Amino acid sequence: MTEPTEPTQEPPAKIKKSRSPEQLEVLAKARAKAVEVRKANALLRKQEKDIERQEKEHKLKERKERVAKYKPPQEEEVVKEDYIEPVKVKKERKKKVVVVEESDTSSDEEEVVVVRKKKAVPAPPKSVPTIQDVRRLKAQQNYNSLYRTMFKLN
Repeated sequence: MTEPTEPTQEPPAKIKKSRSPEQLEVLAKARAKAVEVRKANALLRKQEKDIERQEKEHKLKERKERVAKYKPPQEEEVVKEDYIEPVKVKKERKKKVVVVEESDTSSDEEEVVVVRKKKAVPAPPKSVPTIQDVRRLKAQQNYNSLYRTMFKLN
């Protein structure tokens, strides 16, 4: 009914290295020195934080003083009755002039309409050729001269 139980094997416990008294002494000195260095570094960090905190407080204090000293400029009171807004005058468009002539005779029933021409819009100034335009023109000239020499078109 019961099966025989197999003994479980436990991993062997780690064996500590035995150190000589000289090694233990050197290790104790190193640990003591490490503790001193950590304390010194912690003290430096604390001092740096204190300095930063004091600088922040000083800057905040200066800002508050500057705001307290600032006096906003006094606004000039404008009396609405004295102030008159300038009125923009719209220019009237020139209307086309139409002239109609009628003759007294029935055979000459012609209407003549004269309309004034609009002013000519000045042409935009010629643009200065860009470097790309100059290069493109030079490349085209080179191509044309090569084409002429190949096929002897001259």
